[in-house]
Parts: sequence; C-alpha cells; structure tokens
Amino acid sequence: MRLKAMAEQLWKSQRGLLILLGVLLALNVLLIVALEQLMVPRVAEQERRFLQRQAEVRQMLHHQSRAAITPEQLYALASQDVVKFHQAVPEYQEFTALIEELLILSNRARLNIAQINYSSEKLKTSPLLKFSLNFNVAGDYGQIKKFIHSLEQSVRLITIRQISLQGENDDDVNLRLSLETFFRPEGQES
Repeated sequence: MRLKAMAEQLWKSQRGLLILLGVLLALNVLLIVALEQLMVPRVAEQERRFLQRQAEVRQMLHHQSRAAITPEQLYALASQDVVKFHQAVPEYQEFTALIEELLILSNRARLNIAQINYSSEKLKTSPLLKFSLNFNVAGDYGQIKKFIHSLEQSVRLITIRQISLQGENDDDVNLRLSLETFFRPEGQES
C-alpha cells in the first residue's frame, strides 16, 4: 500500500518530468529498433562488399606481380640474395670474436659461461663452414631473458637451434643453448 501511495505522490508532483522520461524512453526504444532493422544490415552489407573488393584487389596484384617477374628475373634476385648472404658471413678468423661476443653478452646479463663446446663441418652444397656451439648458463629468469634477447639482437648470423630451460622457480633457472653459425674458410672471397 505504501508503495502505491508513493507512486501516486510522485505522479502528482512530477507528472511533467515522468511524461518526458516516458517519451524519451519510447524514442530510445524506437531508435534502437530502427538501428537494428535498418542500419546494421546496411553496414554489414557494406563491410562484406568492402572485404570482397579488397580480396579481389589483392588477388589481382598477386597475379600481376607473378606475371611481371620472369623466371630469369627470379633467378637473378635469388642469386643476389645468395651473394648478400655470403658477404654477411665472416671469415673463420672471426670465430674467436664470436666466442668473445658470447662471453660479453653473458657478462652483461650477469651470467657466466664456464665452457663452450663446438664442432664444425664443411657444407656439401656450399664452401661455408657450419659451426655448432653448445653451452650452459644459470641465473634468474630476468638474466636468462636478457641474454637471449641480446643474442637475438646480435648482428652476427646466429641461429638458436635448441633451447632448454630447467628450474624450480624464477630465481634459479638453468639454460642449455645450442647455436649454429657460418664462417668462410680463410682466404676465400665471397
């Protein structure tokens, strides 16, 4: 009963405001229905047409780029890439500089590399020498992360072949790394 009396009192004292709120609510509902029924389908259709046209343009550009490059041009581009790669490969005498860089990077990360095992082999399909390096470091997770990041940022051609982490918590992590890099035999020009 009390609620009904409060509603009647509110209606008598704020009738104009309540009518205005009712009208605004009705307009809001009508606007939402109009958007859902009229605008949303139009926008969805426009988006679908845009994506379709975008796909058509990509396909057309892909076909044009393939048609524009002849096999001879592709071969020339690949040959240039191989020459650039061989120019980026240092001579074998730079091997000690690589070891020194690994030690410096580990020192910056406050890690210690006690021993680096390595092996080399001459590639069958290239005059290059492939070196595999393996070592362990231990520290906290932040130090390990910093060291890996610095390896990735190195200007040297270093490939991380295998990585394994072991640890009980973030403060005591053992990292085992297997790296691979290439060198040119001494006296050989690229």
